[in-house]
Amino acid sequence: MRTSTTKRTFAGLLAAAGLFAAAPAASPVLAAGEHGPVAQIPCKKATIGGQPRCIARGQFCAHRYERDYRRYGYSCSK
Repeated sequence: MRTSTTKRTFAGLLAAAGLFAAAPAASPVLAAGEHGPVAQIPCKKATIGGQPRCIARGQFCAHRYERDYRRYGYSCSK
């Protein structure tokens, strides 16, 4: 019975090693200077303090421009 268990363990380790060895070959390779996919926050184009900005919920805001944020449906509360 011990031989059977040892063979199964060896076969399992061999299969796992095969999967790890094949993983880099199956993954896409990025060229130099390219970046992978990046999650983006949907934002609204706005003019805040006279400057064009892309504003979204949870981003940094300057309280002195509260009136500008309200114009676009946001609030700058700290």
